[in-house]
Amino acid sequence: MAKALTQTGSAGLAQSAAQLAKFGLLNGSEIIILAIKPSLCYVLFVSSRWLAILLPVGIISWLSAQMGWLGMQAQAQVLLAICLAGMVMRLAFGLLQWQSRIYILTNLRVLRIRGVVRVEMFQCSLLQLKDILLTTGVAERLLGVGTIGLVKNSSGKAAAYWQNIRRPEQVRRQILEAIDSLKGRSGAGDSADLPPTTVLPAKGVENRNAK
Repeated sequence: MAKALTQTGSAGLAQSAAQLAKFGLLNGSEIIILAIKPSLCYVLFVSSRWLAILLPVGIISWLSAQMGWLGMQAQAQVLLAICLAGMVMRLAFGLLQWQSRIYILTNLRVLRIRGVVRVEMFQCSLLQLKDILLTTGVAERLLGVGTIGLVKNSSGKAAAYWQNIRRPEQVRRQILEAIDSLKGRSGAGDSADLPPTTVLPAKGVENRNAK
């Protein structure tokens, strides 16, 4: 059975990591080094476009209802209720997206599992990674989080992202250390220990290596 380190920082994450072994997604030599989720502020980031539209409309509707602008109090109240319901629903769905998302680093590869209705898994051998990007926007810096991009080719474009994670510099360093460690053990280009990319945990789970 594949081994998992206890550095996940959460019993729930440790259980999620154990599920990978249960479904045959880890082979006998694979060790989970890190299993993390995005910060809860991910819910705000992923919902930001909807909130940016609904919040101003809701404020204007509330002011209209309070001030009686244009004699449309009733219509303004209905529009306000719609905006509030829309924001609550989008935040609730964002929370489901956060709950379904997990980022995993093993001694052989990196993975990103996500999906509310249809689960999707991205995986990439550590030896195939060309670069590990670290970006922190203004809002992310204010909230103490960052985003890591996993680059697989020479174009410099990330194939997948670990979004809105805490201590991004430390996480990036752990990925780089795992790459160096694997190169030291097996030599560059040796990925024979990787499980086949066609292995899926259950029906309806989508395995994507280029998104």
